[in-house]
Amino acid sequence: MSLRVALGIRAQLLWVLTVFLAIPWLGYEYVRELERFLREAQQRTLAGTAQAVATALHDRPRLFDRPTPTPAAEPAAAATTPDETGGAANTGPGSPGQAEITQIIEGLSRTTARIFVINRELDVLAKAGSLRAPTPVLNAGEPGSDPTIWTTIERKLLHPVYSLFLKQPTDDFREDLSGPALVRAKEIEGALSGILSTDRRLSTDGKATIVSAAHPIWVGDEVKGAVVVEETTNAVVTERNRAFERLFTIVLAALTIGSVALTLYASRLSARIRRLRDEAEHAIDARGRVQGVIAGSKASDEIGDLARSFSSVLARLGQYASYQENMASRLSHELRTPIAVVRSSLENLRQQPLAADTGVYLERAQGGLNRLVHILTRMTEATRLEQGMSEADRERFDLRAVVAGCVEGYRLAYPDAPFELRAGSEAMVVDGAPDLIAQMLDKLVANAVEFRTGGAVIIALDRDEDGDFATLTVSNEGPLLPPAIEGRLFESMVSLRPGPASPEPHLGLGLYIVRLIAEFHAGRAEAHNRAGGVGVTVSVSLPCAPRE
Repeated sequence: MSLRVALGIRAQLLWVLTVFLAIPWLGYEYVRELERFLREAQQRTLAGTAQAVATALHDRPRLFDRPTPTPAAEPAAAATTPDETGGAANTGPGSPGQAEITQIIEGLSRTTARIFVINRELDVLAKAGSLRAPTPVLNAGEPGSDPTIWTTIERKLLHPVYSLFLKQPTDDFREDLSGPALVRAKEIEGALSGILSTDRRLSTDGKATIVSAAHPIWVGDEVKGAVVVEETTNAVVTERNRAFERLFTIVLAALTIGSVALTLYASRLSARIRRLRDEAEHAIDARGRVQGVIAGSKASDEIGDLARSFSSVLARLGQYASYQENMASRLSHELRTPIAVVRSSLENLRQQPLAADTGVYLERAQGGLNRLVHILTRMTEATRLEQGMSEADRERFDLRAVVAGCVEGYRLAYPDAPFELRAGSEAMVVDGAPDLIAQMLDKLVANAVEFRTGGAVIIALDRDEDGDFATLTVSNEGPLLPPAIEGRLFESMVSLRPGPASPEPHLGLGLYIVRLIAEFHAGRAEAHNRAGGVGVTVSVSLPCAPRE
């Protein structure tokens, strides 16, 4: 068995909206490409800076001459240990070359880059710059010092969410320069071999990624040292995070606005469809009669076309139903004159001297005429009943007394059929028309007597446990109801139950009239086979009047 999930229009449109989830993926790929481009640009920039510094230091051998230590001065090598504060390495009074190198690299250094020059022995001759970005100081009154509403929302709501899955750059890291660290550096090894080299590594504590570029310093055909330029990827990561945040914010806003717009549109669409459905359901009553016509929509879309089509169909159906409902009365009116002519002609023929065998034909003609009159009377009975019910006066009466009085009359009207009344002695007060109840019971009893094959016709009247409904039942022994019409027995012109031949025509209007009278009293009529397969029981449930 296949599982089918019913989705409304709103759910379907929101499901279609999931297609737009491909936008974040495309944006993610775009940001990754942007990050790759920025990293490559950063490497090219660092390599260019290293090349520029190295060019300024080429073919200047005196810059790499070791100064002669004096007893009063510290060794020059001791002064080359780089500090972590970002300033240039201290130089002693006996190292004029190193001081010149410091002046050159300080002029070319950038805020977030660190430049240092080493010789072949991996001694740091000079250093400038820092890997940490300076903390900006925003004075009051400067642009951006007063946060806007949107920046406040981003800072307090969005940034905490983004920080959960975006790695945030930090300047709280350690990166020490020492002899072993320089020896292990691949870019320095490549530069001292005469090749411009770049590399990427983590800081010693793993909190930051450092990009470095090393360029050889040539003196003649010999590499005397190297220029190393380093910078963290914090700026690239910051730009990447900003791009991600802008992308996610725009996508979130677009999805939110799109979801709200689609939900509102789908709600309006669903409301129009539900209104059309309700109008279509109320246009036809439970008996299949057209009660009204759907108001045609002026909308130019498909739902408007559907509403106008429904309105046109119901209008034509209403006209046809009206024609059918009035056909019986029209037919009766049109046939009364020819029936009167036939009746008067038969009466005139009876007054004339006729042959002996002619009387037989007159009796047959008179019988056929009587049956035709009876058919016309039955055809117009339901129409007259509906018109009469709309004008009937309602009153409170004892249903038990009405049923008991009718049963006494049935015993006289049907002397060959025994009747059994089971009504008790308690009064059952209902609100309605006692004449219509009597007419309804007449139809039930006539139907039971007609199809009775033996035994008594049982008429019972009971009250439910709560005392809210009184149930009138008429049962008889006879043929069972065919399953094909058990649910359609109270419809007009339905009569498929076999029974004994009757001198009167049977048009299937009796139980239809029973249903009309039951519905007039806010009740319902049902028919089912008796237990044991020995007949049929027809029951009518009527609401009892509230006790005064």
